[in-house]
Amino acid sequence: MTTLSHSPRRGLTWAVLRLNLVPLWVWTVMVIAGAGGLIWLYELGQEAAPYGACGGTGMLQCATEMRYGGSELQSAQLLAWLPCGIAACAGAALIGRELEDGTATLAWTQSVSPVRWLAAKLAVPAVALLGGMAALTLMFRWVWVSGPDGGANRWNSEYFHAAGSVGPAYVLLGLALGALAALLTRRTLPAMGLTLVGIGLAYHLGDRFRSSLWPASEVRGPWDSTLNHVDQLERGMIMESGEQVSGLDCNDQAVPGDLSTCLSDHGAVDFYAKIHPTSHYWPIQFVETGIVLALAAAAVAAAFLVLRRRLP
Repeated sequence: MTTLSHSPRRGLTWAVLRLNLVPLWVWTVMVIAGAGGLIWLYELGQEAAPYGACGGTGMLQCATEMRYGGSELQSAQLLAWLPCGIAACAGAALIGRELEDGTATLAWTQSVSPVRWLAAKLAVPAVALLGGMAALTLMFRWVWVSGPDGGANRWNSEYFHAAGSVGPAYVLLGLALGALAALLTRRTLPAMGLTLVGIGLAYHLGDRFRSSLWPASEVRGPWDSTLNHVDQLERGMIMESGEQVSGLDCNDQAVPGDLSTCLSDHGAVDFYAKIHPTSHYWPIQFVETGIVLALAAAAVAAAFLVLRRRLP
């Protein structure tokens, strides 16, 4: 701690790095391992790509694609959840441990103000987590787009988190919630529990209201294969009165004449569907990213407010 008296700002940063050297190394190893796994998955996808949808002539090719699809989904799930859990636990543990042990009070007597102490405790892990998460997100997107499905699962929750700007934003939210919970409880384990509940709730609300973040498009006519990769919100029939009734369908009618009969039987004139097409993907990503970053900023502001009010 002697370096703090000579150069408080630089000394504080180095002190935080030294105190958390092991977690930083563990995170670095995890990022490297994740990058290696994604490179392996890319090579596997190149083998499976020529045999899309198990259309190859042999079982080996079909098995290769099946294994690729399962591995890709597992990678998306890990990338969607694990970094946020790590960030949440890091925020709670890094701050809660020092408050619990009293080392934070000692630091405040070494020419380090509580505000600068908290800022360093948030900034150092934020840079490390954000850098690693950004690298893994870009690599996963490269693998995902290059695979046999060509990025067809973009509206799946895990893929949405793993392949866009939303994932790093949730990592920052987890870190901010961890810091706030640690300052509220001044205990490591309760703070970690509260933070994991908070980030889980944020994930659930994001999935629940994501389709409402951007105006949906409406298409009319029978459902065809060109609409298979969109985010379908509602589907039904348009009645003779102009009313749209969701849930009515004629999927079992195979030929156009049968479709006409089906419409007539229901007193309808056409089909409709409310969807988010591929062009809505990035606007929704950016809107949700902005909301999550705003929540993270609010959590950080609340953490500084709690720290200020609890100081003697």
